[in-house]
Amino acid sequence: MDNELSWGDEDALAKAALGSPADQPAKKALLESLKAKYGNIGRLNTAWGATYASWNVLQDSRSVPPGKGAQADLVQFNRHLAETYFRIIREVIKETAPNNLYLGCRFDFHFYPAEQPGYDWLVRTAGQFCDVISFNRYRFSAKDLVPPEGVDKPVMIGEFHFGALDRGLLHTGLRSVLDQSQRGEIYASYVRGALANPFMVGTHWFQYGDQPLTGRGDGENYQIGLIDVCDRPYAETVGACRSVGYKMYEYRMAAR
Repeated sequence: MDNELSWGDEDALAKAALGSPADQPAKKALLESLKAKYGNIGRLNTAWGATYASWNVLQDSRSVPPGKGAQADLVQFNRHLAETYFRIIREVIKETAPNNLYLGCRFDFHFYPAEQPGYDWLVRTAGQFCDVISFNRYRFSAKDLVPPEGVDKPVMIGEFHFGALDRGLLHTGLRSVLDQSQRGEIYASYVRGALANPFMVGTHWFQYGDQPLTGRGDGENYQIGLIDVCDRPYAETVGACRSVGYKMYEYRMAAR
């Protein structure tokens, strides 16, 4: 469900709610939670270092108060928003398609976890509700992609690719290699690394065919296909797919 949503920092969604119009649903939910916690606007002003004359003034405000006084409440509400998002989707999926897995929302945290530990809270939240936590990971390895400590959920790659300029189009995509021969080698290395990762249950190449030379709707014209724009296979990458696929279970069992 969804793809590469913009989550921002740990308080970004709450700040967006606070800066929204008075009738925006998240803004209203935020105000209700603050009223329940503080009771009157004076207590909130003391905690936040703010000067709102009334709850209605805060409801109509479109700005975030200066300083760090509101930070704890905004972080808490931000996490509540994320929990609500994952929970509602799970409930609907399990009601309408109970025999299917909930695969998450394909995070675009390409450098998680080593270089993006600030997203641990969000991955933990997803782990409470998703059957599989999915990531789009445009790097040269998936071997180190694991959930935070204590989260016993499998992970999956929703997108990855490599491109080269020796044949085909004029843009390599998000990860470039020297030529088609190396492209196949790197593909095989990536998938073997995923097979060696005990949390990993799948990798999905993006995409089957090269993008149009003149670009898709947003201008992307990447050389990232298993076939080119004339439906001719890139033999080196297709061969790597076969070589890894034929020995997939051997790789997996050897890594245990």
